[in-house]
Amino acid sequence: MSMSEFERELNRWEDDSPGLSMQERVLPSDFSMEDVAFAQELEALFSISEEETPPYFVQTLLEPEDPRFQVVEHGFEHKTSARVFRRLNLKRRLFHSRHPAQRKKVTGLPLQRPFIAVIAACLLFMFITMAATATSFASGIEVLFAGPHSGVSLWSHYPGEQASHLHTKAQKVQARQTDTTPQARRINLLEAQEQLHFSMYWPQAMPDNYALTTISLYDGPDHPWADGPVLELDYSYTAHGVSPHGTGQIAICEFKPTGEVLQAVQTGSAHTILIDSKTHTAAIYVDGQWVRINKYSHDWLYGVRSELIYERDGIVFWIVGDQRDGIDDDVLGQIASSLRVFNVHLSTHVASVSEPLDDSTWLFAEDVIYLDDATSSSAGTSSVESSPVSQNKLHSK
Repeated sequence: MSMSEFERELNRWEDDSPGLSMQERVLPSDFSMEDVAFAQELEALFSISEEETPPYFVQTLLEPEDPRFQVVEHGFEHKTSARVFRRLNLKRRLFHSRHPAQRKKVTGLPLQRPFIAVIAACLLFMFITMAATATSFASGIEVLFAGPHSGVSLWSHYPGEQASHLHTKAQKVQARQTDTTPQARRINLLEAQEQLHFSMYWPQAMPDNYALTTISLYDGPDHPWADGPVLELDYSYTAHGVSPHGTGQIAICEFKPTGEVLQAVQTGSAHTILIDSKTHTAAIYVDGQWVRINKYSHDWLYGVRSELIYERDGIVFWIVGDQRDGIDDDVLGQIASSLRVFNVHLSTHVASVSEPLDDSTWLFAEDVIYLDDATSSSAGTSSVESSPVSQNKLHSK
């Protein structure tokens, strides 16, 4: 007797005598005691009326010898899918990414050519900076460069406090007062250009209501980090009836460096900005400056002075303004990008140039400058050199 015949007999028994036990039912004549025991075990484990069937019950009833009801082979769905795609001439992906979510994130951010160019320029600037600051890194100083010869060195505290032989400003002023120095003399622009070792630069764009008030030329042994005189253009806020919120001053300092001239600033106060996206020109923006707390200590003051350190054609520019007057990194960047060579021979400018012989009141007198001279026999070991001037200078010996 086949299983299908047994199932029909079993259904008939359940319909005719639902309350009968296995012994009271009429079993097939060819059932042995083992078959009866097996039927009783199946009846205890599975309930056909409640659709609790043994494994492969349906396949057994549907004649497993028939190839139509056999279990499909492994990979049948993939073969069927490939056959359908091939018949319909459709393209399909043979291999799937292990991280489809990440692939969607990457493909969802289209990279434009200008964006790629900016990234490449930043990476190039980073590699050049790393190569140029190898000596400074070896000496434990963190440096940001605005060009081959200019930038900032980052310090956690005022660097002058490390040296016991640093002259205070009071000592320097007192040393100055012992000398008999004549008053500043006046020269014209042509005479000033003849003294400079570089072409004079002039800004083509300035904020509204700022006018040029003073042109100064600083020369002498007080600036060993400059090759020749230092030029400074001073602009003042001149709006009638309106007082500036800050100093109302913008100054542009220009000089040719003798080596790597770095301003020592507070860690976290300086960062690199892009002032010209076409030429990928970068500069260093500094928020704040060192201020004297008492006779022996200094502290860094944020939110007042703004400064941009910029290098172009071998000339270093220090552009300073006041944040309280709205002179921020964007304004200083526009001034720096507008600098052009000034032809004094074709100029009708009649302003005279002042040559101060005492720079104790110079705008950058309180700045600390680190000089890594390329001609020095052992560059990188920094120390403070004392001199009878109001500027604190850090030199490498």
